[in-house]
Amino acid sequence: MLTKPIRRKVLLSTQKVSIEDYFRAEDKAIHKHEYHNGLIKRMAGGTFNHDNLAGKAITLINLFLEENDLSYLVNGSDTKIRIEQYNKFVYPDAVVICEKPEFYQNRKDTIINPLLIVEVLSDSTKEYDRTLKYEYYRTIPSFKEYVLVHQDTKHVSVYTKQTDNTWIVRDYDGDDATAILYAIQECPLPLKRLYRGLEIDA
Repeated sequence: MLTKPIRRKVLLSTQKVSIEDYFRAEDKAIHKHEYHNGLIKRMAGGTFNHDNLAGKAITLINLFLEENDLSYLVNGSDTKIRIEQYNKFVYPDAVVICEKPEFYQNRKDTIINPLLIVEVLSDSTKEYDRTLKYEYYRTIPSFKEYVLVHQDTKHVSVYTKQTDNTWIVRDYDGDDATAILYAIQECPLPLKRLYRGLEIDA
């Protein structure tokens, strides 16, 4: 008898593997996996709203960059990020790179210099994204801004690094709000456009 797969469940292997073995397996894998200091974690599938919001964020940022002729690159969830201090490789929902990507050991799918990272929050990952994953990301020298997009309510949180290495959090709610991404020349992210067409509570 066929059973439905459980969505958003994260599977973690208990046997440690090398980085080389991880990349060899990931290059052939159907599903995405993250690497956490030798342990392999399978990424769960995304919901319709999750994928839509990640795509909209990429589109809105790209439109602003093109309109203002700014030298930034925006990539989606197929790009891995290397977190050296914690020996991790993770997938963000979207990432902005300033001018030129720097690749981990010349791998064209893994960068070491993210400027801005977007994560769309899910029930199973939102606490991790707000706490541990944020802590991990902050050890990357190039990382300057963290954007958390809720998918069950029209709410965006923007964490911005200051010149004294402290971080300020700004929260934006509802259709009338426009999140500002200070790391990329004050790029506006209007929540009305971000959540357009989705059945989400205001």
